[in-house]
Order: sequence, then structure tokens, then C-alpha cells
Amino acid sequence: MKLFNYLLLAMGLTLLSPNTICAKKDIPLKYEISCAGSGTQGYYIVKVKATVDKKGDISEAIVKRCAVHGVLFRGYGPGQGCTSQPPMATSQTESQNKKYFASFFAVDGDSEKYATFVEGSMQTARQGKKYVVTGVVSVAKDLLRKDLEAAGKLKSLNSGF
Repeated sequence: MKLFNYLLLAMGLTLLSPNTICAKKDIPLKYEISCAGSGTQGYYIVKVKATVDKKGDISEAIVKRCAVHGVLFRGYGPGQGCTSQPPMATSQTESQNKKYFASFFAVDGDSEKYATFVEGSMQTARQGKKYVVTGVVSVAKDLLRKDLEAAGKLKSLNSGF
């Protein structure tokens, strides 16, 4: 009986290896982004609707990562007193630097340091078997651009001068 328990424990530990745990934490980003108002110079204020599969994936962090990803690779249309904002980079930039951005947008990546969640703006709704998490986020676009230019992932706006 003890041998059976040890085998069961060993099997359970094998299934829950660190690689498996990490893979489950890195949730693919599924979201919509729109303007939520005008921010101070150097910042965008955006509203993000992130879709997650499990209730345990609901967090401010997923909304912040989606906001930064949206500012970088999607941009957003006009509304709420804002003009439309094109993305900082192209999807080609993302695919050419796939490994860098996978790490950047991972659960323990750097993307969240460019976003600040607006207190009290988080809302969650169940939609079928999924959950929609909505929140307003301030994204430090100037700092984000500066750091990605320094890392060689974005071309400098001043490179032609």
C-alpha cells in the first residue's frame, strides 16, 4: 500500500513539473482595446476587455498586459474625446522578435511595469464558459517606447534626423 502511495505521489509530481506550471500561467492575450479618455503627456488611458478561460485567471495583471500589448501592436480608434492612436510597432516586429516579446508579456515579464490599473475600474462578467475582465489602464507610452528602442526592438523616431 505504501509503495502505491509513493508511486501516485511520484506521478503527481511529474505531471506538475515547473514547465507545466509555467505554461499554464502564461495565458494567451485575447482582448479588445479602446480609448478611455485623454491622459497626461506621455501616457495613454485605455479601456481593455480581456477574455480568460478560467475564473482563476481573472486579475488586474492580465488586463495590464493586454493594455501594453494593445498600445504596442494594435493601437485603438477614436472615442471618449480621443483621437485614434496607431500601434507603436507592426505585427511584423512582434513576429521577428517572437522570443523577446513572449518573455516580455509572460506572467513574470516586464510589460506590467508600463501599466497602472485605475483603481475601482475592474469589472468581471461571465460570458458562456469564459470570463470577460474589463478595466481602465494608464500606459506609460513614452517610457515603453524609450525602453524598447534601447533594447533594439523599435526604431527610434529621431533616427532620421
